[in-house]
Amino acid sequence: MQKYKLTIEFDGTHFCGWQIQPTDVTVEQTLEDALTQILQQPVELVGQGRTDSGVHARGQIAHVELPNEVEIKKLIFGVNGMVGDQIQIVQAEKVASDFHARFDAIAREYEYTIATRCMPLHRHYAWNLRYPVDVSVLHVCAAELKGEFDFLGYSKFNEDNFTTLCEIQKSVFYEDGETIRYQIKANRFLRNMVRRLVGSMVRVAQGKLTYAEF
Repeated sequence: MQKYKLTIEFDGTHFCGWQIQPTDVTVEQTLEDALTQILQQPVELVGQGRTDSGVHARGQIAHVELPNEVEIKKLIFGVNGMVGDQIQIVQAEKVASDFHARFDAIAREYEYTIATRCMPLHRHYAWNLRYPVDVSVLHVCAAELKGEFDFLGYSKFNEDNFTTLCEIQKSVFYEDGETIRYQIKANRFLRNMVRRLVGSMVRVAQGKLTYAEF
């Protein structure tokens, strides 16, 4: 068997996140089904981590073990054709047998987009705010997050968590026309953590929550 590192891009609008769920449609399940159908044998993907429902990815990393005789370019072409335009494997690289998509990752990075007005064409890719925010306050809040903290209060309970400590390496807002983008990079993220952090910072910037409470 040969292990491959896969780089995957997907539009998560109509998926219930990455990880396989008992009844919901997920990115991982869709890819595994396509691989299994083409190879006519069970295939297991291992992703670098979960994503929440509706989250998109430019570079989700996963690994998979495939028979040595597989023509990888032909296989990826077939999988991409089966899963449709919402998911695409953009790169497949041979890696050592001890490579692990989750445990070898040293950081993950998210970008959260806020629209400063209702923008119909961005409805699946941005949070449309209907009330103004003080961007200078967003900058102050974002800077407060750099370092290692316990984010239990900013995450949804997950019994699989061995710790709720996360080390934030990057936390910045920047303005881009009619949108405000938040970039956050950390060694790990908790379930719903990014959404809850952004929501809280926006509430501070709108005067609905004090900086001290945040």
